[in-house]
Amino acid sequence: MDDYKLKQELFYMVTLDSKYDFTRMEVVESILRLENERQILVSVFGRRFKSRIFDIAAGTKTGDDCVICGKPAEDHVICHNCMESILNSDYAKSKLKIKEKSKTGFSLNFKHFSINLNRKKIALGLLTVFLVVLLFFQLWILSLWRSIPDINPIQEAVVSSNELVPVSNETEAEAQLLLDFPEEQGYTVTFGRMDREYVGRFLIDKGQCCEEIEENLSDEERYDYFFSEDVYIFYISCQDDVSSRIGLAEVNSDGAIIVMGSFNDGRDTDKHYKYR
Repeated sequence: MDDYKLKQELFYMVTLDSKYDFTRMEVVESILRLENERQILVSVFGRRFKSRIFDIAAGTKTGDDCVICGKPAEDHVICHNCMESILNSDYAKSKLKIKEKSKTGFSLNFKHFSINLNRKKIALGLLTVFLVVLLFFQLWILSLWRSIPDINPIQEAVVSSNELVPVSNETEAEAQLLLDFPEEQGYTVTFGRMDREYVGRFLIDKGQCCEEIEENLSDEERYDYFFSEDVYIFYISCQDDVSSRIGLAEVNSDGAIIVMGSFNDGRDTDKHYKYR
């Protein structure tokens, strides 16, 4: 293994150790499942790391030695000295710096330049002409657009106006759904089953599409997003004189709601949306 890949692997191990609780089996299973796809932890240190965190999650007896240097480690995985050495390395600092820049954005610094007065006047005149032409073109596009009739206009995603209320059973979950889908408006809410759903789907903003969010997640964001939790599954239907609409709602213990189906206007019927 070359030096760069080893640095990458050690930094990855330290990042996982400082961020996650290895006593939770669902956390370790998610890490190992992603590791099987990416194959990052391939050195002797990586193999020790994977074996150690699985033993911790399983509750089996583990050693107190660091998987990197062999010295005592307070968390039974990586000792404090190795953590500091790796995080203070040039590789780790460059990675953290890149990550910080990606969060804060970037700025461009243009060098000062000078041109003579005649060139400035010519450029200003050309820019003025261009902006005038562009303005007329935009006005023409606007008038053309206004002349087109609205056929199937895009609807904004419907969201709940109610606050989150934690629930502990299907009866309480159904009561919260009935606040948004009342029987007097023709809705029928029926409990279906208990199931598992991604934790991250209940943490996105109201009105956002779960599938669209998931397509753009980074590898680091996937760890937190794709843990699963128990949810209550309900079927929702709404019938009137001319149509019949059906859908599905998922409610977690915090009272957050995800919906899918034709009863919710403005959404793709085969995708999940954060509702409350």
